[in-house]
Amino acid sequence: MSDLLKEAASSSPNQIALFTKESATFSQLDEKADRLAALLSPYISTGDRIAALLPNSADFIALFFASLRVKAALCPLNTRLPPNQINECIKRLSPALFISSFDAPFEKLPSISDPSPPSLLLFTSGTTGSPKIAAHSLSNLLANASAAVSFLDLRANDQWLLSLPLFHVGGIGILFRCILARAAICLSETDTLTHISYVPTQLYRKKPTSKKLRCLLLGGAPIPSIPTDLPVYLSYGLTEMGSLVAASFKSYHLSPLQQMQLAPDGEILVKGASLFQGYWENGKLHLPLDDNGWFKTSDIGAMENGKLTYVARKDRQFISGGENIQPEEIEKELLKLPHVVDAFVKPTNDPEFGARPVAFIQTTNPHFTLKQMQEALLPHLPKYKIPIALTLCNPISRSGLKDSF
Repeated sequence: MSDLLKEAASSSPNQIALFTKESATFSQLDEKADRLAALLSPYISTGDRIAALLPNSADFIALFFASLRVKAALCPLNTRLPPNQINECIKRLSPALFISSFDAPFEKLPSISDPSPPSLLLFTSGTTGSPKIAAHSLSNLLANASAAVSFLDLRANDQWLLSLPLFHVGGIGILFRCILARAAICLSETDTLTHISYVPTQLYRKKPTSKKLRCLLLGGAPIPSIPTDLPVYLSYGLTEMGSLVAASFKSYHLSPLQQMQLAPDGEILVKGASLFQGYWENGKLHLPLDDNGWFKTSDIGAMENGKLTYVARKDRQFISGGENIQPEEIEKELLKLPHVVDAFVKPTNDPEFGARPVAFIQTTNPHFTLKQMQEALLPHLPKYKIPIALTLCNPISRSGLKDSF
């Protein structure tokens, strides 16, 4: 597969690729990727993995393409995870390099090379709460970007705000769409933005002001109401499909960009050129498809007149501020506390985040408080997974504790 950034640098060398404190052209971004590739090369063998714990930046964007040039698979890690979970991710990945800063020497780690490496590895919350590692090839990512560029009318010299982290497939989608279309990636808001990707929480906090805005791609969580004064495209996507699967302008009905159908029970099934290579573990890939080659998303939808309406998760997972939350993961940590007998976690509606977790606990300590619970969970869970309310029950009656939506 040809180098997407190098092609852009060849065809449009002086066109703006990146708006930061100092703008960069496609040629300059390409040169940065070349310099990083030269720095990586002594540490990397073909098929190695690079784990990166970094905020969005020009260097991080260049690292995606530098990794491709040294034939390594990049795995961006969630910067919101506590240290013990970061360590567990690194253990599972067995990367050759761990990069947490560009101002310090790269950290070389013992690693086993993968003879057929993917281009990108992303941790994704599975239906069990145990993170899976989704593997994508460059062709998967380009197929998704190509469909999105066409549907969302992304043109050369447009500007897309990189408002999502690069450890999320939504951030990766912005990166590849912009370079494919020769549009500029913006690391901060400008008055000339044409495209923005938001989860509802971001829109709740700040309304876009750009008068040139043509597309506000909104998704990743339940949407209480759709602003009528903004060019809102409702979106549905998943990591396993390389980001966007379907979108529609100002409607809860979604028009599919990829191949999609519903199973008899309403589960959304997908396939197509952007379908991932499989779940990666210990150098092996497992692609769970049905007999007809469809991937089961565990999402429930409804079809009407050829358009999709997203309904809910098939399991208990819910979304808070664009982040997937699996109640069983929180319950597992609560049950590790010596005085906790039973625990149940459910979502409650929240105007800013869409939903937040709340906990119901049976305990031998009648004086157990919300603050004590939160302090006990903080070393083990990111803050967005820590319940905001606590109810002591003896015993817990799950029949009256159904999810809010």
